[in-house]
Amino acid sequence: PQNIMIDRDGNVRIMDFGIARSLKVKGMTGAGVVIGTPEYMSPEQIEGQDVDSRSDIYSLGIILYEMMTGRVPFEGDTFLSIAVKQKTEQPRNPRDLNPQIPDDIVRLILHCLEKDKAKRFQKVEDILSELGKIEKGIPTTEKILPAIKPSTSREITVKFNPRKLVIPMAALVVLVVAAIFALRLLTHRSLIAPSTGKPSLAVMYFENMTGDVGLDHWRKALPELLITDLSQSKYLNVLSGDQLYDILSQLSQLEAKSYSSKALKEFAVHGGVNHILLGQLTRAGDSFRLSYTLKKFGAGETVGSGWVAGQGLGSFYPMVDALTRKVKEDLKLTTAEIAGDIDAELGKITTASPEAFVLYTEGREYHNKNDFAKSIEMMQKALAIDPNFAMAYRSMAMSYNNSYYMAKAEACLKKAMELSDRISEKERLLLQAEYYSRSEATKPKAIEAYKKFLEIYPDDSFANIKLAYIYNSCEMYEEAIERCRVPIRDKDRTHYAYSYVASSYLALGQPEKAKDVIMGYFSAIGDSGPLRFDLADVYMYQGKYKEALEEVEKTIALNPEDPQNFLSKGNLFVYLGDLSQAAEEYRNLLKLSALEAQGFYLYEMILLAILQGKFNETEALARKAIAAMEKSDEKFLGNVFRNLSAYGLWRSEHLIEAIQEFDRIRDTAVEIDNVALQRRALQGKGLVYCTLNSLDKAALTADELSRLVQNALNQKETRMVEHLLGQIELQKGHADKAIDHLKRAFSLLPHEYSFPGDEQALYLEPLALAYYKSGDLDQAREEYERIGALTTGRMAYGDIYAKSFYMLGKIAEQKGDKALAREHYQKFLDLWKDADPGLPEVADARKRLSTLKLKEN
Repeated sequence: PQNIMIDRDGNVRIMDFGIARSLKVKGMTGAGVVIGTPEYMSPEQIEGQDVDSRSDIYSLGIILYEMMTGRVPFEGDTFLSIAVKQKTEQPRNPRDLNPQIPDDIVRLILHCLEKDKAKRFQKVEDILSELGKIEKGIPTTEKILPAIKPSTSREITVKFNPRKLVIPMAALVVLVVAAIFALRLLTHRSLIAPSTGKPSLAVMYFENMTGDVGLDHWRKALPELLITDLSQSKYLNVLSGDQLYDILSQLSQLEAKSYSSKALKEFAVHGGVNHILLGQLTRAGDSFRLSYTLKKFGAGETVGSGWVAGQGLGSFYPMVDALTRKVKEDLKLTTAEIAGDIDAELGKITTASPEAFVLYTEGREYHNKNDFAKSIEMMQKALAIDPNFAMAYRSMAMSYNNSYYMAKAEACLKKAMELSDRISEKERLLLQAEYYSRSEATKPKAIEAYKKFLEIYPDDSFANIKLAYIYNSCEMYEEAIERCRVPIRDKDRTHYAYSYVASSYLALGQPEKAKDVIMGYFSAIGDSGPLRFDLADVYMYQGKYKEALEEVEKTIALNPEDPQNFLSKGNLFVYLGDLSQAAEEYRNLLKLSALEAQGFYLYEMILLAILQGKFNETEALARKAIAAMEKSDEKFLGNVFRNLSAYGLWRSEHLIEAIQEFDRIRDTAVEIDNVALQRRALQGKGLVYCTLNSLDKAALTADELSRLVQNALNQKETRMVEHLLGQIELQKGHADKAIDHLKRAFSLLPHEYSFPGDEQALYLEPLALAYYKSGDLDQAREEYERIGALTTGRMAYGDIYAKSFYMLGKIAEQKGDKALAREHYQKFLDLWKDADPGLPEVADARKRLSTLKLKEN
């Protein structure tokens, strides 16, 4: 019963391959010994006990489980390993593998899989009855089916031995009903690509049939060329080289010299494509031949094949151009479509040098492995051969960007733009959009370029994801979510769409939706280190630190060299209050070879110092980081650390030095055309003027900030002006006016987790103080308690978080709750036990706590 198939015309076929496979691989034979396929055998059958219909009900449960999830509940390499699991382990809940399965179906399957046969359904009619009840609760559309005709030229006779097969004919009906459920629920496993109306295609790595291992690099370079050529088309959806690498890596097929039918079928499922192209490279002397076979999955047929020949490596480009035209014909593009398609010659949109293109392909592989330094090295070698290789500059910009070398990324991107006439129209639009997106002033042009691109290639996942990133960064969260519908619909295997949607939901204060999106990826596609990291962030946002730690550990196991894992783990211990362990986790960053790890370490150690009131240490660490950034000419990152330095100077009452630092940030931000940093510098400078009680200068700074905000793409940044105006009114003693400004400022912030949601403490503190100064202690207490309850929103301003307990102690003391006051003062002093000497809050808290303890005694 475990080998039932339904053909395209709806006929049910019973095919007993299971025992034959078992005999060959992991079955057991011999007199009085078990025979069968262990994945489908009941515990009592494995033990050699007498079996009855309930044993077949167990096997039926396994079939239903497999139909719903795509896998059997118990797997192993040997008969014995599977048998032990069948007897001792409980099956994993099928909803963990496919969240779309209704609870009623889950209960039915698990009822079939009870280890004790007395607890299972006792007869198959009971299962059929239960399925009937479940089906009534599921909406259906009526569909008239044509009469089924035999699809074979001869009759197939299946003989049943009643002593071997105890499932009655009703079980067959159960399977058909269950198949309907499975088809409804498992559409994400379909071999057919999304119904965009376009053929979808994956070009696999070629087979090197020349016998010359020195040509092995062309196994990957040739498909990269063909992908580049085919991807120009308006009428095709072609998996990129990066997507190809990712899926082959997931399937452990990266180094495969050829592909089995099973591997190709799995690839089609993972890639969501309905066509796969297999290619071969052969050679006779200096003559090369490229041949291909085009397979259509779902129909299970070869729909095209052909070959082209040429002399020498230089002929590869025109050969691939010719292959492209043949493949389009095989994919049934019309003559008019082919003639009107975008199809520039490869030599004009890549590089004239085959050697340079091979180096480029190798560099892209290193990039996909996150070895950005090696990728940059390969691109530099390619550019040494062809200095006008625009695609190499663009790739190098991506690697520098991912390594946080922003200035170098900018230079490479600018060079690629200068050479943009040497790339395809598709790549040119993407390059323009990427280039414009790096400056706030030109971000509207970037959005326009992406939209223009998507008019031609509406199903392109990459462009949709990049546009979602811009929307997300501009706090246009609903638009970001909408843009990610295409890549998520098409089961894009990169994690970015899911990450942007999850972070958008968090910014909107909807963590459960964020979690559902991430779990959807795990269910439909598989595991992902970056998304485990995102899931940990969701749990941290919710204050579920145990669950967050579990996800971080999984992420470290998946990618032990990713510095963000240790950053996240250190943050977790900060939230848990174990600051020494947090510092230890941050120190692990220094053991990594990644370029950005050192910067992450210094940044997190500065935040840890701020949390503990160690502003002198903040300044020293920031200076160290600034020197390193200036040495590498990374002005953007230098400004990030200057901002931390200025904050430390402000909080430690070195106010003139703080203003000077904010001026330096502003000047550099103007130099590198970063308006966002200019606004932040003005906001910081205005706040320091408030502390100095230089309110006229603070007001002038607010006016200047307002002018910059007026031109911002993200108008929610008017909160910066409202925040500064609130501080000015508070300093004037106008608490009511301050509260109005500060409430408006806070209302424009996103929720915690998403930057700038990590500024919640900064915006809540003056609001709480305004209520305190107005005499509204209850509302002040509520606002300070909100600061104390922050999770990810307190990370960037740990000193405000710590001081909130000092203020809560004062409020509790004023309201006569001495026990609560002592508790809050103690918590504050525990956090600032090693704070810089002379901080007034520490001295006052110690004095107040001592007085309260004396009164208690």
